[in-house]
Amino acid sequence: MLKNFKAILYELIFKIGNSKYIIYSIPILIFYSCTLKQNQIEINGNISNLPDGTIYLCQDNYIKKIDSAKTLNGKFIIIHKFHDEKIEPVYLTLKHVDNNGILRFVSFSTNAKYNKAGYNSQFFLADSSITIKCSFEDNTPVGINFGDKTKFVNCPKILAGYQTNALFNTDGDLFSNINSDTFKKVISKIKEYPNSFHLLYQISNNKNSFTSEQVALFLKLFKGEIVDSDTFKNLKKYNEIRFSKKEIKIPLLKDNYGRNVTVLDSKFKKHLVVFWASWCEPCRQEIPSLKKLYPRYKNDIEFISISTDENDAPWQKALEKEQMQWKQLILKEKSEEYVPMEIIFQLSPSIPYIVLIDNDNNVTKSHVGLMTEIEMEKFLKD
Repeated sequence: MLKNFKAILYELIFKIGNSKYIIYSIPILIFYSCTLKQNQIEINGNISNLPDGTIYLCQDNYIKKIDSAKTLNGKFIIIHKFHDEKIEPVYLTLKHVDNNGILRFVSFSTNAKYNKAGYNSQFFLADSSITIKCSFEDNTPVGINFGDKTKFVNCPKILAGYQTNALFNTDGDLFSNINSDTFKKVISKIKEYPNSFHLLYQISNNKNSFTSEQVALFLKLFKGEIVDSDTFKNLKKYNEIRFSKKEIKIPLLKDNYGRNVTVLDSKFKKHLVVFWASWCEPCRQEIPSLKKLYPRYKNDIEFISISTDENDAPWQKALEKEQMQWKQLILKEKSEEYVPMEIIFQLSPSIPYIVLIDNDNNVTKSHVGLMTEIEMEKFLKD
């Protein structure tokens, strides 16, 4: 479960938007070649079958509304000015509520693939000028009933700029299962779009899945205004720290009794470390399997759960309910302990995230996502 996908509906929409369930044919898309040069975005819409109502511009997901406009005869204009003068291109989505109260989630056809098939994306990027001229197509997932008041629609053509163009021409699963081939594919894609913030964001999100040498090569290939961005500079700085990984020590973390304790107990040769959060439903679903396995392995493998909750209260409440008998620690993203932990444990941007690590701080195995008891036992044994 992605850290910022706290709403189950949003998680579902994210999957639908990347067409994990439905395959689509992809028409030709036309794009302008400009990049974001200012902190303002203008969206002109002309959608022939769009009922009158209100269209909402959202950032990062369908929940966070940042602007809106009335739609009349399928036409609308949104001119949104970001407050930050140095804004980097952000991910945007659109949703519409007509005068009858029917909610429509909008997606867009892309030129890219997901599992070797075409897919639609609910995201586009904040290029300065965007034109949406189309007739909406039904995009409702098969086999799921959302009721009469919720619809999913797709726009087969959007005229946008460089950043959206790069997004719509990058395979949706490029960073899903990172392996030896992924590095070559990412290199090729950066060469094609050396000023793509989407590629930079994805590399930054998955930086611990690549070696420090690989990330350094990625960074060298980026060109244009992107190299002056905060995301680029922060990733470069972080990667420089990774080169000195052997000098980094695991910090003390606070346990559920408020004590600062060592993370790994050296009397064990192997340590199973589970990163989770109280709000993460798959994380909570995984706990019963851990509770069954713990008695069988507790003498050979140290079990450690590390919460990434930002506040102690929900974490403590979850611990009270779950009654896990092994070491419980908390790691807050804004704390000074986060970066060394992120580097040593090769933290994923998604949870649940489980690693096996030895006393030399070598991660021997890792897994992202919910595992069954059988899968987890296999993970421990192999």
